[in-house]
Amino acid sequence: MSAQWKSYGWGQRGRSGRNSGQSMMEALIAIGIVITAISSAMTVVQGSIKGEKESEITLVAANLAREGIEVVRAIRDTNWQEGDPWDDGLEGAGFDYTGIPVFDPAANAWSIDFSVDAPSAPEAAVYRYTTGNGGITVGLFVQALSQPAGSVRTSFRRLLSLDAICDAGGGTYEIRTSGDSCATEKVGIRVTSHVEWMSSVGSIRSVDFEERIFDWR
Repeated sequence: MSAQWKSYGWGQRGRSGRNSGQSMMEALIAIGIVITAISSAMTVVQGSIKGEKESEITLVAANLAREGIEVVRAIRDTNWQEGDPWDDGLEGAGFDYTGIPVFDPAANAWSIDFSVDAPSAPEAAVYRYTTGNGGITVGLFVQALSQPAGSVRTSFRRLLSLDAICDAGGGTYEIRTSGDSCATEKVGIRVTSHVEWMSSVGSIRSVDFEERIFDWR
C-alpha cells in the first residue's frame, strides 16, 4: 500500500513538471507571435508614413511646376494690358529660352531670369520663407539668384523652357529651342516647367508640366 502511494506521488510530480514545461513553451510561442505582429504593424505604419510623406512632396512639386506655367501666362497677360509686345520678358538674349521664374515680393511681380540653363545649377534652387516682413509671406516658395533673407533652401529645383512656336504656314507650327529663332512669325510659346528633388532613398525624382501659350486671347 505504501509503495503504491509512493509511485502515485512520483507520477504527480512528473506530470506537474511536464505541464510547467508546456506552459513555458506556450508562453514563449505567444510572446514570439506578439512580437512578430507588433513588428509587422510597425513596418506597415512606417511604410504608410513614408508613402504619405512622398505623396505630400510630390504634390508640392506638382504645384511648383503648375505655378511655373502660370507665371509665364501672367507675364503675357500683363504685356497685353500694358500694350507691350506679348512675349516681352519671355525670351533671353541670343534667343535663350531657358531660365527660372523669380518673384519680387516688394513689387509683387514675377520675371524670368535667363542666366540659368540647367536644373542642376545652384540658382535653380527653390527657397521657402520662414519669416515674413515687407510683403513676404511665411511658407511662400520662391526662386532667386541668391538665397533670400529669412528663407531656407528646399530640396526642390525648378527650370522653365520657353521654346518658340513659329507659324509654318497652312495652319502648321514649328518649335524652336534655345539659340534658334523663328524664321517666320512667332505665335506662341511651348512652356515646359520642370521640377526635380531628391527622394528619401537618394534618387532624383521629377515632374514636368507642359502647356502651349499663344498670342491670342
